[in-house]
Amino acid sequence: MKNPTWPKAFAYIGITVMGLALAYYSTAVATGGIAGRILGTDSGDALTSGTAFVMVGVAIAAVFAFLAVTQIRALTRNRSNT
Repeated sequence: MKNPTWPKAFAYIGITVMGLALAYYSTAVATGGIAGRILGTDSGDALTSGTAFVMVGVAIAAVFAFLAVTQIRALTRNRSNT
């Protein structure tokens, strides 16, 4: 491959997808925490950790999506200038 920075952009896109998957599946943990709280078997730890992982997953997805877009933008600008 002539330009070695394209794999970095694809890696950022992959990490973005993993962040979105983390946010999506942690909603199940938060829902389990709500059910456990209603049934009286949980102290709310699952709800708290599920909510925290939703925020972390969205933040990871946002940061790496931004990095991927800026990387791709820079690569396409370099290609048009040459």
